[in-house]
Amino acid sequence: MNRIAASRLALERTRPPREQRGAKSEFQRYELKFRLPVELISDLRRAVSPYMEPDPHAKDRPDHTYTVRSIYYDSEDLIFYHEKLDSVKIRKKLRIRGYNRPEDGAPVFFEIKRKYGRRGFKERLSMPIGQLLPALNGVDEATADLPFLSRKVVERFRFNIVRKHLRPVVLVSYEREPMIGIDDQRLRVTFDQNIRSLIDPNLDQLFEERSLRQFEDRHFVLELKFDELMPRWMAQLMRDFDLRSHSYSKYCHGIDAWTPHPQ
Repeated sequence: MNRIAASRLALERTRPPREQRGAKSEFQRYELKFRLPVELISDLRRAVSPYMEPDPHAKDRPDHTYTVRSIYYDSEDLIFYHEKLDSVKIRKKLRIRGYNRPEDGAPVFFEIKRKYGRRGFKERLSMPIGQLLPALNGVDEATADLPFLSRKVVERFRFNIVRKHLRPVVLVSYEREPMIGIDDQRLRVTFDQNIRSLIDPNLDQLFEERSLRQFEDRHFVLELKFDELMPRWMAQLMRDFDLRSHSYSKYCHGIDAWTPHPQ
């Protein structure tokens, strides 16, 4: 039994930006998630098309999609996992994120995501993949030329790892079809499919495809994202399709896919 399974049984409990090295972004928004049958994708895509268009980072790619790859950190006893399952209102998660394939010089991202109820806050810092491990290990040369606030993101990431004894626990990958608002590009609608995971990954497995286990085949995850007030058309969309938001977590389901459940 792996460590994730042992902990579970014991406790029972944006788009890929083309950023320069060290570019830091920080933003907040509301996110609503829906796990839906794949048969609804075409109808939903048609319903949002008067208001949304393909994200510029995906519009020239096949099917207007890109691959999202995230390695999530958690403690030995899975504190972040259990906080999510217990619907703790104020919580956080740490992840390393990459996109598509590991092209030379392609960036990866440090992300610290905090939730306060339904409102999410995210700090995000890009870095060449070759400097990921040195930065995590505290090698000064890896972050020396970063702006002060960008260095602080790495320092906070490392601080959480040390303070909470965090380690990589699961890799979650999926194909995302992202759309942005035609009149308000802060609006986002995403369709996530072929969601799969790998337990206990190493950081050099961020772009791994072998041995991943698919855990959503006949369903996809729809996400509606907005800054403050939900647009009227989006509220109408929820009524028309009888959409009921719930706290779906790719991270938690990615772990569950590898966890044996007691009979």
